[in-house]
Amino acid sequence: MKLRTTIILLVLTVIIGGIAFWDYKKGTTTEQAKEKAKRLLDIKAADVTAMELVRSNETIVVEKADEHWEIKKPLAVKADDNAVSAILDQFEFAERERTFKEDEIPATQLADYGLAAPPLRVVLRGKKGDTEIAFGSETPTKESVYARIQGQKTVVLVRKYLFDRANASLDSLRNRSVMTFVTTSATRLEIKTADRFLELAKTAPKPGGETRWSIVKPIQTRADQQKTMDLLYDLNAMRVSEFVSEDPKEVHTYQLDDPQIEVTVWTADKGQTLLIGRSPSNDATKVYAKLKSADSIFTVPADSAKKLALQVNDIRDTHLLSVAETSLQGIELTRGTDKVSLTRSGGVWNVAGPVPVTAEESVVQDLVRRLNELTTTQFVADVATDLGKYGLATPVLTVTLQGEGTNVLAQLLVGAIDEAGKTRYVKRGDEPFIYGISDNILSWIPVSRVAYRSRRVAELKVDQMSKLTIERADGRTVLERGADKKWKMIEPPHGVLDNDRLQQALDVIGFLRAEEIVREGIDNPAEYGLDKPTAKFTIEANGKTYILQLGKPRGENATYASWSDPALVFTLSSASVTTLSHNLVTSPSSTNQPPSAATAPVATNTPATR
Repeated sequence: MKLRTTIILLVLTVIIGGIAFWDYKKGTTTEQAKEKAKRLLDIKAADVTAMELVRSNETIVVEKADEHWEIKKPLAVKADDNAVSAILDQFEFAERERTFKEDEIPATQLADYGLAAPPLRVVLRGKKGDTEIAFGSETPTKESVYARIQGQKTVVLVRKYLFDRANASLDSLRNRSVMTFVTTSATRLEIKTADRFLELAKTAPKPGGETRWSIVKPIQTRADQQKTMDLLYDLNAMRVSEFVSEDPKEVHTYQLDDPQIEVTVWTADKGQTLLIGRSPSNDATKVYAKLKSADSIFTVPADSAKKLALQVNDIRDTHLLSVAETSLQGIELTRGTDKVSLTRSGGVWNVAGPVPVTAEESVVQDLVRRLNELTTTQFVADVATDLGKYGLATPVLTVTLQGEGTNVLAQLLVGAIDEAGKTRYVKRGDEPFIYGISDNILSWIPVSRVAYRSRRVAELKVDQMSKLTIERADGRTVLERGADKKWKMIEPPHGVLDNDRLQQALDVIGFLRAEEIVREGIDNPAEYGLDKPTAKFTIEANGKTYILQLGKPRGENATYASWSDPALVFTLSSASVTTLSHNLVTSPSSTNQPPSAATAPVATNTPATR
């Protein structure tokens, strides 16, 4: 019994597998065949190359050209690719709700279903030939319509939305893009009005350099890159509100023979010109417009047109400087007789001088950032013959940004403040224009070496320190590292060394970092409370002696301090001062061991190398 069941199951498996294999060999599954049988037409939207919509009073013909659709009748204009594709997609996937055989709806009764003189015929031309379908009357429920495919004697019922989609008007099929161009490929933009002419061009300032938009007319200057691109995006996105006329003779009627604005966009040597006129008398939200090279007259939103009514200053670059930090190799700051030079070598910024020192990277980066963010609030003069009038004959401050070698990337001259005391005059070294800024630039561009030098005061490895002497008003502590790398307490003769606090103090000294460098050298120590320091640390490391002194407080969160090599006065954070202020030795209590035991070497963990 079991053997018989097994044989039956094997036979069924072979039969099912054979059916599946046969479906596969035929190139379609049974399910696919069923779906295909439901379809109204056997077409692929991608294979259609032309479409005709035939009505009693109008025939619209669209044809595909270079992957885009064009209307050929009744006008030769561009079609909306999406609108045409939407119709074809509907036909590809449309299904028949019901099929009436010839004996159910004979040819003599076609008029009863609106198919003797159909209100719409659609012809789809493609690689496999032509397919034509006629649409007739609606059903009483108005949810479906009768249709008939040419060459077939049957009548089918299809959903009404297919008829609604196919019964498209000429306007709904037209491409409503006003201007067609690739925004990033535009090379020139011209805007002409009755009283001005604005021309912008995209050029590379130097061979091989990045192309940027510049204003060519009425003055030659830098253009705002984002505003220029926004203007081009707006032009590319502008859409027709309503098609008004196809008669080129009516340009006078709509006052487009003397347009309010004339805009030309160039891509290489090919240009498109848009003429923009006045608003209709009954609708101020629109304006008449047309392409100079086409006959169609249409309206566009008035707000879109207003964006084109530009003054030259509306699109000028308000950023005074725009220099990538990666291209910078030097920064020179001059204020009166004071001068600071910053140079970059191997990606590291240094403060130049008789003894060059490493610069504080974050300070230099912040300087470059703020210079690049500096914007003008006023275009004061396009031609300045008297620089002295603006305090620019002898600038208060000069900032020079240098590239490789002697190449000057940009130079900014900072002059006087206006009479109202609100605007400071500035000028670029490579431009004739005078700008006004409200920024108090002198407050954040100090011209002193100490403002830019590294805040790292000392770089001593803790394991290379051999002796530490601490002197305070309450006593003196002397510690030495023995041959076994362990610290021994030399003074005071009695007490217990706090290993943790010692390690913390050594870490602060080894990685000594200033909050602010106050001055180079230690002249006039009394000014900083360093003539009578609150603490003095003498460190011996690698055969050299270094001295750290703590002076008087500066505000609530810092204390003046000095370092011996190099000689500096700086401020130290309150956290570091607290760490250095801890007593490293505590006096033994009466229960502790006798003094002889306390003077024995104090074992500590070997400090980690910093």
